[in-house]
Parts: sequence; C-alpha cells; structure tokens
Amino acid sequence: LSMMQKRMHKAFEKYLKQRSLHSQAELDRCQALSEETYQKIKAAEEKLSEEIRLISEFLESVTDDSATTDDAGKHKPAQMPLDPM
Repeated sequence: LSMMQKRMHKAFEKYLKQRSLHSQAELDRCQALSEETYQKIKAAEEKLSEEIRLISEFLESVTDDSATTDDAGKHKPAQMPLDPM
C-alpha cells in the first residue's frame, strides 16, 4: 500500500508539472494574442483619427467656401431681368 501511495504521489507530481507547463503555454498564447489585438486596435485608432482629421478639414473648407460665397453674393448688385422684347 505504501509503495502504491508513493507511485501515485510521483504520478500526481508529474501530472501537476505537465499541467503547469500547459497552463504557462496557454497563458503565453493569450498574452501574444492580447498584444496582437492591442496592435490592431492601435492601428485602427490611428487610421480613424486620420480619417476624422480629413473629414474635419473637408467640412471646414466647405464651411469656409460657403461663407465666402454667401458674403460675396450679398455684396453683388442685383441684376435686372432681361426683357425678351
């Protein structure tokens, strides 16, 4: 009985060691996946920021052009309609 307990104890230690190695490998895989995901999110944020900047520039230019056009239109003399006679 004592011999069997010693063998079971050694087998259990071996199992725990293997389990620990497997868990460490899984943790390393998850950390690598987490880093990859972080890099993808960072790249997406940078791209989104650039797109937002371009949209903002476009909207500012449209707003600036329309304000200039509106101001210019206010100062133009009114044209008389042409009489088709």
